Amino acid sequence: MPSRSAPCTRLTPALVAELRTDIADGRATIADLAQRLGVRWRTVESAAYGWTWRSVTDPPPLAPPEPRDAPPPTFARLTPELVADMRRQYRAGHVSFGQLARLHRVGESTVRSAVLGHTWRAVAEPPAERADVGGWTVVSEDEEREIQRRRAAGDSFRSIAAALGHNVAVVHRAHGRMAGQGAG
Repeated sequence: MPSRSAPCTRLTPALVAELRTDIADGRATIADLAQRLGVRWRTVESAAYGWTWRSVTDPPPLAPPEPRDAPPPTFARLTPELVADMRRQYRAGHVSFGQLARLHRVGESTVRSAVLGHTWRAVAEPPAERADVGGWTVVSEDEEREIQRRRAAGDSFRSIAAALGHNVAVVHRAHGRMAGQGAG
């Protein structure tokens, strides 16, 4: 097992460029490269299609394959109609990935992938563009005021998170932002 001080990634910009070229030229598949590099299939797929490693522009990311018209598996909690609705809500700015995840009882990464079009590509509703919130769960102004009030009353981050339906890290970050603005 690698030590905790080992780097979190095995890909480099040069390697990402090479794997995109190899896949485009048909010299390797995503599965082949994942096995050879010792990383997950999804890591290579995301780098090849530009969902990660966006800074590598030469060669440009590959176009994802056309979606198949197969219905979603029966165990899926999301449906095409639900994904389309989530994309519309997110695009309108009404909800965050975290709020949608809690509402539909799925993981935040599941929602993010569906809304941004990394998965559920056969859904007619176009994927949303990522909001400029740094990838973190959005906390409303009312929730920020509640966090500030509860912290002033001596409540723990854990109890505030449980009461508001967020995780502890989201509450801690929101409190830190408010404290940095002179609000806390």
